[in-house]
Amino acid sequence: MVLLKTSLAGALLLIAGALLLTVAGPYLTVQVRVTEQHDVEPRTQFLVGDVTDKQYTLPASVSVFGTINVAQAPTNQSGSLRFMIFDSENYQLWSTGQQSNNLFTSNQPGTSNFTFNTASAGAYHFVFDNRASVYKKFVALSVSYDEISVSTKPDPRVPYMGWGLLAVGFAILIYGLARKPRTSWA
Repeated sequence: MVLLKTSLAGALLLIAGALLLTVAGPYLTVQVRVTEQHDVEPRTQFLVGDVTDKQYTLPASVSVFGTINVAQAPTNQSGSLRFMIFDSENYQLWSTGQQSNNLFTSNQPGTSNFTFNTASAGAYHFVFDNRASVYKKFVALSVSYDEISVSTKPDPRVPYMGWGLLAVGFAILIYGLARKPRTSWA
């Protein structure tokens, strides 16, 4: 005689574990966010007299970041100039002297960091305006962006749950088959 309910529970756990490992595992998924960094301009150096425009094509909905380092041309000491970032539409407005909105602006001397988010794919203009200074400036620029992608992958925890159910089910089944039910003598 065996413990019927215990043996059935063990067998059901064994079946559930086997189903998790073989059939249901690939269908139980998780979403994984992957951030990939792309270098647009790893490091470029150039001389700015009055106004210099660097144009880069960027994808939509990415976080763009970088560093700008400004030094005076004759002395190589820390210098400053007006640094602005525009999308194409606002760059056209700015270049014709009309009211425009920039994505980023800075007038800090030396090294500064910048970050902004792109609304749409297209050309973005990095403008270096040195018209307020008599001296030319050396500029070192680096630009990168993070692209976040979401993918669906099988949940890596499912095999552990399947093997756990198999082990527990096997132990309960053996217990139910090996244990004799208590008989009460009335």
